Amino acid sequence: MRWLIGFAFGLCALTAAAENAPERRVVETWHTYTVNSVDEAIFLEAVAAFEKAYPHIDVEPVRIPYLQNLAQFINSSQGGEAPDLIRVSDTELGKLGHITVEGLPLLEDLRAHLTPVQRQQVAPRALAAMRYGEPLYALPVSQGCLTLLYNKALFDARGVAYPDDSWTTDDLIAAAKQLDDGAVRGLALPIKWSYWFLPFQTGFGGASFDANGHPTVDSPGSAEALEFFLDFERVHDIVSSSVGLESMSTQFQTGKAAMVLDGSWNMNNYLGADIDVGLATLPAVAETGIRMGPLLSYFGWSVSKQSDVKEEAAALALWLSSADVQKAFALQSYVVPVDLSLARDPEVLADPVVSAYLRQAEFGIAVPTNQVTYRVFEQIDVALELVYKGELDAVSALRAADAEMERALAQ
Repeated sequence: MRWLIGFAFGLCALTAAAENAPERRVVETWHTYTVNSVDEAIFLEAVAAFEKAYPHIDVEPVRIPYLQNLAQFINSSQGGEAPDLIRVSDTELGKLGHITVEGLPLLEDLRAHLTPVQRQQVAPRALAAMRYGEPLYALPVSQGCLTLLYNKALFDARGVAYPDDSWTTDDLIAAAKQLDDGAVRGLALPIKWSYWFLPFQTGFGGASFDANGHPTVDSPGSAEALEFFLDFERVHDIVSSSVGLESMSTQFQTGKAAMVLDGSWNMNNYLGADIDVGLATLPAVAETGIRMGPLLSYFGWSVSKQSDVKEEAAALALWLSSADVQKAFALQSYVVPVDLSLARDPEVLADPVVSAYLRQAEFGIAVPTNQVTYRVFEQIDVALELVYKGELDAVSALRAADAEMERALAQ
């Protein structure tokens, strides 16, 4: 009888505990990490740790190819089937921040989910990049930019000194010519892409936006930068004709290019190919003495406005943007963190790749996150193409780009 009483009491306790336990929640989470990549493995480990810490929350990861991510999210939101959490870039935020469904934005404003202390832990430019107007539509987790990578073995074989902080664009060109023999190019560079042109624009004193975020494609120095940029092929013949993004990376990865301007996102591929990679800060432009500043790009985690598990999705976003998770990405996959404590972390600073990109980011340029920004870069791409084909000179092409932007802003 005593056993039965004890069993009945225990059963009642379990029933009461089950009734008081939090309701199980599912957070559908879209990510854009490459399948079976190091990044995806780190992400899934972080998700597993989160589920262990929050037993009542189940995370349902869904991998979406990056190029399809934005369109699928917009379509899903308009159909009332948006995921709860989504990984987005600042460029994607600029394209969807103005879109509404039934008068509401697609994303949740996350300002209320960050304490003042948490805000102070994040690089200010990273937070700014995740805003669209006043709302904070994503919690930033990483930053990216270009820096100069070089193949040490090729430099050693030709007796060429490695790049250092004293380098100017004259040194870059001279070294590329020494290293270029036709079979191995001195430099891998996609000269029709605005993202790679922008560091040269800043080095010549130009800018794509003014202090108020207004497009200034035809700013002083920009035309000179554009001509200089295209001359890597037209005059100096140190890059392959019309190289694209994939062929650029492949050239360097296979030892067919001595140098490349690239981001940390390709480091695992280069090191996996047994390339002895050196890293150097982008040089100063010889004509101006100004050090080139690459465009800073950011990724973060956004909560859908349509989610019925916003608190749980925000908790996961905070977890995935934590210093611990950012550190795991930095040390295992060379993803550059935005948590300010990691910029002082001894382990992070001891990594030559991450520390080099952190230093390069100090010279980086930030641009507004809005629907105008990506259009500016599209217009620069058009200008590069027109000048490359000889249809317009740089001054005329950039003036046409500015005029097109003015027309777009007036609509």
